[in-house]
Amino acid sequence: MGGQRIIIVGGGVIGLSIAEQLLRRGLKPILLDKGPFAKEASWAGAGYLDLRSASRVGGEFFELCKRSFDLFPEWVDRLKRESAIDPELIHCGSLDVAFNDEEENAVRQMEKNLKTFNLSGEWLTPGEASQKEQQLTSKAKSIFHFKETSQVRSPRLTRALIQVLQKGGAELRELEGVEEFVIKGSQIRGVRTAKGIIEGDQVVLAAGAWSGLLAEKLKISVPTKPFRGQVVMFRSKPGTLMHILFTGVLKGFTYLVPRLDGHIYVGSTLEDAGFEKTTTPGGMEKLKNGALKLLPGLSQQLIEETWSGLRPGSVDGWPYIGSVPGFEGLWLATGHFTHGLLLSAVTGLLISQALEGEKPSMNLNSFAVNRKPHAVAGI
Repeated sequence: MGGQRIIIVGGGVIGLSIAEQLLRRGLKPILLDKGPFAKEASWAGAGYLDLRSASRVGGEFFELCKRSFDLFPEWVDRLKRESAIDPELIHCGSLDVAFNDEEENAVRQMEKNLKTFNLSGEWLTPGEASQKEQQLTSKAKSIFHFKETSQVRSPRLTRALIQVLQKGGAELRELEGVEEFVIKGSQIRGVRTAKGIIEGDQVVLAAGAWSGLLAEKLKISVPTKPFRGQVVMFRSKPGTLMHILFTGVLKGFTYLVPRLDGHIYVGSTLEDAGFEKTTTPGGMEKLKNGALKLLPGLSQQLIEETWSGLRPGSVDGWPYIGSVPGFEGLWLATGHFTHGLLLSAVTGLLISQALEGEKPSMNLNSFAVNRKPHAVAGI
């Protein structure tokens, strides 16, 4: 199937990953986005790579997350080498901080879930945890240390992908939204933008929270309800925090992600606010309070920036990956909800395999758009 024209609608980390995989296979994909590339959820996200929540869901969802997690080291090394941009993949580990019996019990259930997949951590007293994180609060009841959590700096990852695509000759078309799909019978033949018709043999819809609106143009239902996540970024000194911190798994969920340059990312709300991306006083207060509860010393640090992004939901929190029934040449790679960055590597691989006529290396039935919603939500 060499030489075919493949159009990817959506220039976030999912679309970029698919395009990069196709480029490696000798194709020159066409990538479109209504705005600048990778400036929505891909830019806003924390970038932590974590199997803790996926272990609760289990099944094919965990398998998908684990496969993608395992792909990251080699993928990031290649992108760093080919783009000269370091996505800053760090195997930093994480600490789940419990302040009461209820929170500790929730973390112990998570530990039990992880053991199902032969993953384990260790429990620390506050004194033992202070040996790893000197500025961690002394008011915690217990702390669970899990070494298998990593992170990547999302904006640097997407910049590396864009650089590789530019060097490889992919056709990158920012600020060019799709107005209609070109169809002949049941065959997708391309898209129309304000600049005209772009012919293509296959089209991949990877537009995040906007995928559902685009699918309506084809009179098909692809629920990708947007969920707002607000973020606070503290400026601190390198080494202030070494691990990713999580707390409030039952309510008031907060996480802190340290960057190599000392910045500390604090996330995140999960709000049904439509396509509204403004931050709110209530959201900012929640995040600041959660951060100071974990690291009291942040009260002396400057808040450098605040923002929000829109995560693309789905009917059950599991992504849509695969072909669209009733159409030839139309594919979905969207609805990744809170796991978009983590699942970007495997989504690019699986969709590129399918587009080339290969059997994908994982069964995609559980991620079909017309599936029965899964009983356990992927969040």
